[in-house]
Amino acid sequence: MVQDAFPSQYNDQVTEDPMNEASKKFFDLLEAANQPIYDGCKEGLSQLSASARLMGMKTSYNLTENCMNEVCQMLNDYLPQDGFAPYGQSGKQYSLWPIVMSPYNLPPDMCLKKEFLFLTVLIPGPEHPKKSFDIFLQPLIEELLELWHCGIDAYDASQKENFRLKAILMWTISDFPAYGMLSGWSTHGRLACPYCMDDIQSFQLRHGRKSCWFDCHRRFLSLNHPWRWNKINFRKNKIVTDSPPLLLTGEEILWERIESIHGLDKTIDCGGNGHRKPCEYGETHNWYKRSIFWDLPYWRTHKLRHNLDVMHIEKNFFDNVINTIMNVKGKSKDNVKSRMDIKEICNRKELELSNDGKATISIFRLSKSANIALLKWLKEDVQFSDGYASNIGRCADIDGVKLNGMKSHDCHVFMKRLLPVALVELVPRNVYEPLCGISTFFRDICSRNLNVGDVQRMKENIPLILKVKNKNKPEGACAYIGS
Repeated sequence: MVQDAFPSQYNDQVTEDPMNEASKKFFDLLEAANQPIYDGCKEGLSQLSASARLMGMKTSYNLTENCMNEVCQMLNDYLPQDGFAPYGQSGKQYSLWPIVMSPYNLPPDMCLKKEFLFLTVLIPGPEHPKKSFDIFLQPLIEELLELWHCGIDAYDASQKENFRLKAILMWTISDFPAYGMLSGWSTHGRLACPYCMDDIQSFQLRHGRKSCWFDCHRRFLSLNHPWRWNKINFRKNKIVTDSPPLLLTGEEILWERIESIHGLDKTIDCGGNGHRKPCEYGETHNWYKRSIFWDLPYWRTHKLRHNLDVMHIEKNFFDNVINTIMNVKGKSKDNVKSRMDIKEICNRKELELSNDGKATISIFRLSKSANIALLKWLKEDVQFSDGYASNIGRCADIDGVKLNGMKSHDCHVFMKRLLPVALVELVPRNVYEPLCGISTFFRDICSRNLNVGDVQRMKENIPLILKVKNKNKPEGACAYIGS
């Protein structure tokens, strides 16, 4: 536009490369976006343009993931051998880790809007960063230190005045494996719980050969709770008199635990994944590094430093529940080894192996006909309003009698809306009510913060249901109308 308006002044201007290194990298990325997708292709056809057009088509025409996979596979077959592919199983495995920050001094309905989510760090692949995570966090920590000590000049549009802007990092939100990468406390093994730490009551399953935290929750009940003396419904012949573990402050964790461990390295000092196991690792503690977040001077004063993403927890919970009640081979938690461990740990005769070593059919397992009816109902009859959920019917594998490809949001919708309907007459009432209560719990915990009154009401109220006779739905299925 400037050249069109003042041609004589700007047409003969000499161009120079940017002196600033950050600017140079930015323009290099812009130039790379104009590179052809393969030698000899039409000008302007780059990987960026192909990805953008495919994403636009998927959004405009509401194409399914399977459809996009087929399209990308066809393109891959006709094109020369184009490396990283944006879609489809034909592309190389690529692990990309974005770190997104959101300002929390905005109203709740604004702080998680797309325009207020800032991509601060993008950890490239193709490999998992593993223990070198802190290496990539160094630029972010440096900026956070600057925002804490010095601040930056900013302008308040509402007051029409300049001011000095300072900021702090309140907490992190991640799934459980990433929790270990951020905090420095490994979330694997017997001491995986970062809350209980060394004051843990987990034990090893003799037959399943896994760490188990069953019945570790009774210690959190009030001291006079009757469940503490229940010897039947939890671990047999065991009562619980212990108090819950003490919640350590950040100062206590840093100075009494982390700094006192001999051989505990900083990631930036040992070169990424070159961490050596410190003394007594896995025995009295699970610290494998000194997290870079402790470099923030205020981090040790936070009462809450790391949060878990409830959607990941809900997906793991849903996968275990649905695979167990549908008896999916290789994924069900109800197997011969678990039945053998149950006999040693619990007082549940109905779940013990028979004399010939076979597992009896449990009351929470659906029959094959019930599984097929459930999957057909999901595939043919279940529909949601536009934008509420994806097509969950695509995940119903009737031939394999299982659910495939359920995303986190799909599991969330299934848990809070479909589970109370689908299982109401497919399982006994003493199985249905706990599962329905879990469904209510996840629905409430995702929608608002819980208080004592909320928890009490969830214990007392089962979602209301209205029976609708329909031959296309599972036998006795119901329509959910709220709680």
